[in-house]
Amino acid sequence: MKTVLHISADVPDPMAPAKTKAVCNLLGAVSGFRHVVYSLNRVSWQTGVCALPFGEDRTAIAYGAPPYGIALARFLRPIADFIAADLARQNLRPDVIHAHKLSVEGLIAADLAERLDIPFIASVWGDTDTKIINAKRGLRERYRGIAARAERLLPAAPWTARYAIETLDARPERIEVLPVVTAEDIIIPPDMRESERLISVFALDSWQRKGLDVLCAAMREVVAARPNVVLNIFGGGSPRAVFAARRVIERARVSAQVRLRGALPHDRVQPVMNGYAAYVMAPRRETYGMVHAEAVLAGLPVLWARDQGIDGLIDASAGVRCNASSAAEVAEGIMHLLANQLGMKSAIAGLQTAGAFSHLQRHTIAHAYTAILKRAASGAETRGRPARARPRLVVAR
Repeated sequence: MKTVLHISADVPDPMAPAKTKAVCNLLGAVSGFRHVVYSLNRVSWQTGVCALPFGEDRTAIAYGAPPYGIALARFLRPIADFIAADLARQNLRPDVIHAHKLSVEGLIAADLAERLDIPFIASVWGDTDTKIINAKRGLRERYRGIAARAERLLPAAPWTARYAIETLDARPERIEVLPVVTAEDIIIPPDMRESERLISVFALDSWQRKGLDVLCAAMREVVAARPNVVLNIFGGGSPRAVFAARRVIERARVSAQVRLRGALPHDRVQPVMNGYAAYVMAPRRETYGMVHAEAVLAGLPVLWARDQGIDGLIDASAGVRCNASSAAEVAEGIMHLLANQLGMKSAIAGLQTAGAFSHLQRHTIAHAYTAILKRAASGAETRGRPARARPRLVVAR
């Protein structure tokens, strides 16, 4: 059995149990490999590394580093030292390393891959990676080197793939879009009854990133034309976040139409969605947007942000893309969804029947990821990854 070493800051562990389960969902969907996971947790203004095992082949790591990515590469080096020593202690040599974000975990994975002379792959996370890579100009050449040496770069959506090509000189043939495994991915035929009810689902602590203020401003315009419209927002949050979200809604003067409904259990999200006219959320920053995928699988037309989240993964007939910063454009998109909901739901039903959304489902993503791991672990591909000099690349633009 091949062994995959995973380095990720997005795995729930005893130090931070509330992290997203996206990486765990992916690993849980793939069998036939030994998955060895190191889960990273940064602690401001500390030094060194502390480790806490939390299961077979699972280790939580706390590492000291300043905020804002100050001296990022220097403070990540001790993690590579720790993992290398821990692998040696276990007499364990992985077949491939997966860095679950290029800009942070990729620095560690590239270091370990060079020391151990094994291949690595790297996810490209559209939110975090683009933010860090854009900010860390001094590391740009190093990031380009990581992109050149990786067996595969795995962006979650096409727009992130374009970013990797344009910013990191990544070779298109080394890039494979790998959507995120969602919590629920059943296919539910659309409810073909007209409705004035809209739905959005997100954690309220992320209201700024999810664009709640722009969405509420847009709803003010929509309500003027369609006074019966209602937007139900499902999602939990801290007391501070609930207060903040309530203030945003009140300032937009849409308290009667935009309602906070609390959290939904994962297995209830899709069935609840199915009874609405459309799913609306246009985030300012979003790597993927698992709920958008769940919504279209549940038969709902969706509103999403241009060059964010699931942009490029959903057929245009299934929703509307918009400028996440423009309340007028978001309002126009919502009006289009409401006016054309039956036609769009009919199109979604046809796409569901044709299997056009299978790339968003667990079994398809797992099959693709399994093939990626097998190729990388077997060394079947020519890696051609020089340790320090970045090769001259011919890049399609």
